[in-house]
Amino acid sequence: MTGLALAGALLLTLAAPPPGEAKTFTYKVKHQHTFGSCEGELSVTETEVRYETPNREDARIWTYDRIKKVERPGSHRLTVYTYEDQALQFGRDKPFDFEFLDGEVSDDLFAFLVSRLGQREGAQPPAEPPGGRYELAAKHLHTFGGCEGTLKITEESIEYTTDHSKDARLWKYVDIKRFERHTPYRLDIYTYEDQSLQLGRDKIFRFELKEPLEPVVYEFILQRLTRR
Repeated sequence: MTGLALAGALLLTLAAPPPGEAKTFTYKVKHQHTFGSCEGELSVTETEVRYETPNREDARIWTYDRIKKVERPGSHRLTVYTYEDQALQFGRDKPFDFEFLDGEVSDDLFAFLVSRLGQREGAQPPAEPPGGRYELAAKHLHTFGGCEGTLKITEESIEYTTDHSKDARLWKYVDIKRFERHTPYRLDIYTYEDQSLQLGRDKIFRFELKEPLEPVVYEFILQRLTRR
């Protein structure tokens, strides 16, 4: 091998990611709203697309099975179409428009996204919780105010522990009708507990999470609800 060929081979070796290393793209972006915008960080990995922002109502974690399609309107614009409904637009799928503040929507990034959508891989199979349970610091939202505590998620149940004893709960999965994750920092649990003053409607416990609900934990809960 000539000296030039050897140098070229060495350069390719140094440029290539180490074997087995997951590929990740990270950018500073602006999320465009109907009115206004917010800024944050967009990360694209082998298993998910994640938007982290101080404006938690707009934070999202999408596994690829929750993304319908992606479009590149320009070299610094990316639109992610999700299966999340728009309540005021007759349930139309919700698009998230991002303007890249550093870097651009390169061919490499766009091809990577499209290829992952083609595989439709979701979160990894639910792992066994460390120590037998997942724990999430949370605030239970009341009609007025709220109380702080911890959600403890196990194979058999979801428990909310708090110093406010009247708000503490332990639900077996058969006691839970459904749950909704509006953003990684919001979780609503619909139970069969009647509300006597609301004509017996199912009671909803709304939680504001202090840490994101990761896809693996979401899938862990979902699988246990569907196997009841």
